[in-house]
Amino acid sequence: MTARKLTVSLDPDVVDRAKLEVAEGRAESLSAWMNAAAQARLDSEEVAAVLADLFDATGGPVTDVELAEARERLAAVEPR
Repeated sequence: MTARKLTVSLDPDVVDRAKLEVAEGRAESLSAWMNAAAQARLDSEEVAAVLADLFDATGGPVTDVELAEARERLAAVEPR
């Protein structure tokens, strides 16, 4: 996959935190940190969609069986 360059504006505290993560070796670069943050956002939206589907299907709190089904569905999603 080829990365695309773009320009973004971030709050100073976000930039400081990202730079700290890079300096401490928890991210390879600012670009890698931003990409991981964006991917985490997309992943959480996918998890929310799966949970919403389960709530719609059952009309109530998640049971152990439903939780197991959700885990199976999430495990079937190919990592990016």
